[in-house]
Amino acid sequence: MTKYNRISLVERETIYLSLRLNQTQTAIAQLLDRNKSTISREIARCKQDPLGYLPDRAESCMRSRLRRNLGLFRSSLLREHVIKHLKLGHTPEQIAGRSKLTNSEMRVSHETIYKFIYSTEGLKLKLSSLLTRQKPKRSKWYGKKPKKSHVPESASIAARPISIEKRKTKGHFEGDLVIFRAVKSANVTTLVERKSRFVKLVYNQSKYTKEVIGGIKEALSDLPKSHCKSITFDRGTEFAAFNDLKLPTFFCNPHSPWQKGSNENFNGRLRRYLPKFFDPANLSQKLLDKIAENMNNQPRKCLGYKTPAEVFYGHPISYVALDP
Repeated sequence: MTKYNRISLVERETIYLSLRLNQTQTAIAQLLDRNKSTISREIARCKQDPLGYLPDRAESCMRSRLRRNLGLFRSSLLREHVIKHLKLGHTPEQIAGRSKLTNSEMRVSHETIYKFIYSTEGLKLKLSSLLTRQKPKRSKWYGKKPKKSHVPESASIAARPISIEKRKTKGHFEGDLVIFRAVKSANVTTLVERKSRFVKLVYNQSKYTKEVIGGIKEALSDLPKSHCKSITFDRGTEFAAFNDLKLPTFFCNPHSPWQKGSNENFNGRLRRYLPKFFDPANLSQKLLDKIAENMNNQPRKCLGYKTPAEVFYGHPISYVALDP
């Protein structure tokens, strides 16, 4: 390929004729010795035009855009105005927004300012060092690839059997984390069984998935296998190692905590004992076990005033009441 330079009007006419002959963008790129993406961007200039790609309109569009982008460099007063305010610590958005607010003759878009900062001249003046985030090279818009989801399609809540949704059988849990303001890393896993509202609480030192899932696995291992059949989480990365549970696992849709409503309701009730400002330094698994035991033996209206322990095990569990 030849070194990049702007597409000429002659080349635009060639593109137009090639499109009329139904040639592909790849064929056009080879004909003009251009990159296929260059041809694609060029054709896109007229994608909103009902007449399609036309050489003269594409040329006009390019020149108009070029004038807008170079406007900053053609005015020495505007150039000095921008540099002055960058040195005062103003961001490109603040400079552009202020000029618009005051109807100043020095009006310019923040995007043009960024282009100036990262232009050859701007880099020589080290203008990027005046930005809040001092990057020697500008990041591309949407340059970061979205993280691959740890949730396989087969684990979507849409695949969860309707019998679980209807609470027809015991053994189907919902899991979540409860965090505190004092130490963000420390947290409590709450596991609520859907039919009985029976709960298990697990203290975690961090949100690392191996620790969180390991704690869940240990907590559920104390239960009869017939009472532990599946679990539903939200899409937090702390549950990414769910395969270690060797248990049918389902995940709520993004931003849909209501799909594990039993757990959300319980978390609100748990704040009576563990408010957000609670210091995790005073927390222990022994305390969590006492809280869980207390809550598992509270009569619930949704259970006909039976306790979660009675419904889950078929009989009450002896306990010592814990003051909130």
